[in-house]
Amino acid sequence: MSATAIGYKMLSHTLGVLNEKKATGKLLLEQGEQQWQLYFYRGDLVYATGGWHRAKRWYRAIGQHCRNFQVDLRDFEAGELWEYQLLQKGIADSEMSLQQAKAIIHTSVCEVFFSLIGQSGLHREWRSSKKYVSKIIPSLLLSLTEVGKILYSTEQMWQKWTAMGLWMIEPEQAPLLNLSPELAQNRFSSDSWLTLARVFNGENTLWDIAFQKKQCVTVTTRALQNYIQQGLVNFRTVPDLPSPIEQWRWAAAIAQPGRPLIACIDDSATVCAILEQILLSGGYRVLKIQDPMQGVGLLAKHNPALIFMDLLMPKISGFALCSFLRKTAAFRETPIVFLSDQDSILARARAKFTGASDFLSKSSKPEQVLQVVDKYLKPKGDRHPLAIRHDNLLNSHRLSLANS
Repeated sequence: MSATAIGYKMLSHTLGVLNEKKATGKLLLEQGEQQWQLYFYRGDLVYATGGWHRAKRWYRAIGQHCRNFQVDLRDFEAGELWEYQLLQKGIADSEMSLQQAKAIIHTSVCEVFFSLIGQSGLHREWRSSKKYVSKIIPSLLLSLTEVGKILYSTEQMWQKWTAMGLWMIEPEQAPLLNLSPELAQNRFSSDSWLTLARVFNGENTLWDIAFQKKQCVTVTTRALQNYIQQGLVNFRTVPDLPSPIEQWRWAAAIAQPGRPLIACIDDSATVCAILEQILLSGGYRVLKIQDPMQGVGLLAKHNPALIFMDLLMPKISGFALCSFLRKTAAFRETPIVFLSDQDSILARARAKFTGASDFLSKSSKPEQVLQVVDKYLKPKGDRHPLAIRHDNLLNSHRLSLANS
């Protein structure tokens, strides 16, 4: 029997037993380091969560069904099932309807089921307690019939996934195009490649990309099949985002005018760390990139105000990468400063020819680094455009819970 059949049969049987027993509590399901939680009230399903990206799943569901959802978190005491608590608060504050809340639950359950169906040998543990679901909105509960329909449709989606030969890939992994900008120019226009690299940047999971494109994850991934078969796509495991509660606490603690973001592209972790210390002391934020192949997508996503770039890197030279970026509309005017141990007249001349804004020796003192940065980013007047960006932070007590 296939893992798919085992996972589907196990879930279907377990859900049926818990419904028959009118169970109230939490079902823990574990596979290696991953853990999922299914919450029940008198046999009906309350919510499903867990896995690698609990917060990412929440943001996607909110973005899909209640994009403008905001909630006041000043007096919010988050419990174990914070997603359901936020739904309750949203309904109480008239920030979302019951229909929207149920759709969010449906989406979360579907994603969790997709992960569970492909697992075999799941460890199961039942914890009977009303503390997990002390306050319930009856109209949001999913009956056994509703859960059965979700499970069946999810299993059909999984069958399509395996038929495409993707059974070794999880939608919670992030695709990264394994194609250098030099080779990419032979196959795509610079702007087309930048668009692809922005999406398939090693940070967006397949679930994220499907959400952005408003597609089923199987449809989104089918578009990658040709690249996967050619070995042009790597898949990475990426960390989860902070939960809305963590984001709010962070935002409330540091709410202030946004600081310019500076990217450092260098294959040396030591160089990146030293440069980060210097730039943080100057009040800047830092994006460290050690893999220039991944860097194009990250640059496109975060749009730094200035880029420091190593001259010599294993996969591509700084000259080639700078030349490529200058051909794209997004980075035509972005200050690019080369960092190198080879501080020669020839290197400086070639840097200028490829479009670099400036050139620094890696032996430069911290004050010299900051002088170069200030040369391009220092605010002119009291309110510089770069100094008033808020990077999606709202005021200190209200936080948008839907990713743009």
